[in-house]
Amino acid sequence: MIEFHLDSRSGVSPYLQIVQQVRHALRLGILREGDQLPTVKDVVGQLAINPNTVLKAYRELEHTGIVSARQGVGTFVTGAL
Repeated sequence: MIEFHLDSRSGVSPYLQIVQQVRHALRLGILREGDQLPTVKDVVGQLAINPNTVLKAYRELEHTGIVSARQGVGTFVTGAL
């Protein structure tokens, strides 16, 4: 499972950093179709950020067809770049 890291000095918004890290992990083969992303709660606990930030990143990834959210189950990789 991917572990997110944020760089507050990068000038890139936190939600975009999460999106970029998922895309990068897909390119490198770290994430594959069917893999589950960490839950919003887990990411919030790990990074101490607002849950809406994580939700925004996951929604953007879902909008582009990279992941799919399953109510009560989690968010899973459904496509490649």
